[in-house]
Amino acid sequence: MQAIVKESPAPGLTVATIPVPSVGPGEVLIAVRHAGVCGTDLHIADWDPWAQGRIRPPLVVGHEFAGEIVALGEGITELKQGQLVTAEGHIVCGHCLQCRTGNGHICKNTRIIGVDRDGAFAEFITMPATNVLTLDGIPTEVGAIMDPMGNAFHTVLTAEIPGSTVFVVGCGPIGCFAVGIARAAGAAQVIASDVNPKRLALAARMGAQVTIDASKHQVVQTVLDATGGEGADVVCEMSGVPQALHQAFAAVRMGGRVQLLGIPKGEVPVDFATEIIFKGITVYGVIGRKMYETWNQMRRFLTGGMFDPSPVITHTFPLAKIDDALAAIRSGDAGKVILEIA
Repeated sequence: MQAIVKESPAPGLTVATIPVPSVGPGEVLIAVRHAGVCGTDLHIADWDPWAQGRIRPPLVVGHEFAGEIVALGEGITELKQGQLVTAEGHIVCGHCLQCRTGNGHICKNTRIIGVDRDGAFAEFITMPATNVLTLDGIPTEVGAIMDPMGNAFHTVLTAEIPGSTVFVVGCGPIGCFAVGIARAAGAAQVIASDVNPKRLALAARMGAQVTIDASKHQVVQTVLDATGGEGADVVCEMSGVPQALHQAFAAVRMGGRVQLLGIPKGEVPVDFATEIIFKGITVYGVIGRKMYETWNQMRRFLTGGMFDPSPVITHTFPLAKIDDALAAIRSGDAGKVILEIA
């Protein structure tokens, strides 16, 4: 089969021919139809310090995908050949304290496809049946991006959204998803900020009533003006940019909630007294998707027609054009980038 492989500890990815993986007990073999490309794949391709410390080549990369079940391992009865599916890419142990208390998304023994084991930029992938979710009519183009979409669902829906003002900081693909989810969940007003006009335009298409170009305008003051001086009820920080983190704390109302998904590079000094304690705010750190509450929420929003992520998908490439897909992400002008595999 054809696959995108990190062959050696150096920059670059290779289109290679490798064996189709064999399906073991408790697993399914999936023919991948579509896969999503994200920043993690870019880190691996560029062989940056994070990748050097985490990735052990050779490795098939990619962790966002959807496809068709073509073979079942021993003991699988709840799934069938021919079903269109996606999968949770975090494979957890099921035995640690976190897994046994309903917090498998923060399992300390997590292994991630495309990072810790072979991933989805390939014609076929095996997955534990416990991680596989049927699409129930959702197209595979959309199913392929339910992993990052789930990050946005987790970020937004762990806050009280109906009737709230929600401020989304950072309008990359996950931030744009968050805008649409907040609107679908009943937010009275959604405000979004970024420094990229094309991403702000995507946020507006997803339903943001107010967009702020942070390179030209006073972000916090604009949020205060839009909320009668109170600040946003919920702030979803999706960028990890230090200045944006401080804007998130400054723009949330007294007693509000800040959801942190963006990952800062390095340390970010925080004035805990002024920015958090004396404002009486709640801060929630978001990692991955809740297993499997978030996935069920996504399916309901998607199959019910409440949320349409398609405006965020801006580029589609064949598997062999992975370098072009990565270049689109590097340009800063892309929304979500998809590989069409079968």
